[in-house]
Order: sequence, then C-alpha cells, then structure tokens
Amino acid sequence: MQKNEISIALNALKLLEKNSWEKISLSNILSKQKKITIKNKTDILIIINRYFDYLLKENLSFLEVSSSKDMLFEVLMERLDILNNYRTSVKKIINYFFLQPQVFIKVLPSFIESIILIMKLSKINSNGVLAIPKIKTVFVLYLLIIFTWKNDETKSLEKTMTTLDRYLSNLDKLIKLIK
Repeated sequence: MQKNEISIALNALKLLEKNSWEKISLSNILSKQKKITIKNKTDILIIINRYFDYLLKENLSFLEVSSSKDMLFEVLMERLDILNNYRTSVKKIINYFFLQPQVFIKVLPSFIESIILIMKLSKINSNGVLAIPKIKTVFVLYLLIIFTWKNDETKSLEKTMTTLDRYLSNLDKLIKLIK
C-alpha cells in the first residue's frame, strides 16, 4: 500500500471520530494530499478497507500454522482487533452502509478481496470448484461476526470471541456431516 493511501485512510478515520460519514467532504479527507485522482468518497471507503487488509498482512506475517478452523479464528480476531483500534470510525461506516446499501454494493468487490485475503492467511484454498461456496461462507461468517463485534463493548472482545468460536464449531460440524 502506498504512503499517500495510508495517509488518506488515517485522515478519513480520524475525521470519522467526530463526524458522520455524510458530514465529511472529499476535500476535507484529501486536504493534505497532492495530485490525487480520487473521484468520490466511495473510493475512500475502498482505501480504508485496503488499509485494514494491509495492517492484517503486516500483523499476521508470523502466524503459526495450525488447523484451518484455528487459523481462521486467529485471522478474524486479528482483523477485529485492527478494527477495534478505529472502533468509533468503523461503527460509523457500518451505520452508513445501513443507510446507503447501494454504497455497500459498490464497495463489495473490495470486501470480497478482503475475504479472499482472510482465507489465504488462514490457509483455506480459494480456488477450484468449491471456491465460490467457501468465499460466500467466510463472507457471511465475517458479516455475522462484525455485527457481534459492533455491539460488543467488552475490552477484550470476549462476546465476539465466544460467538466466533461457536460459529466456527457449528460450521465444522456441518462440514463433517457433508463429508
């Protein structure tokens, strides 16, 4: 990720701490940037998501290899820990998506890339015939756990961890039934 994109993401997240997404202008976000070709605020949301992906890759560069279930748990919890560092801002973005679902649809390809990254970091194969069902499953799991995270006010995200573990255990049982 380029330094100017990191700067844009950080500036937008900082502005979101005190303002809603609707009240922040593109010019406010880009005020310190030169020669930037960003057309709209949706592009900023994509940059913010890629920034979280960048941090996830950096933080998990030494992830210990174990079962896919355990690795997926670790990767998702790390992602949530990253989001937690920007909790107020991320919650405002989520709320904005509820008000403007068409914007979420525009950002969806970026989220799918994030899901594929999560799968890759978890050593889950995202190629072949089963790729689409796997991607959809991890995507739904991610959305479910984001809603849990959004309402989890515990410092260590205990409710979120418990819920994620339960979802993964149920998913594991379902996979064993299918086999």
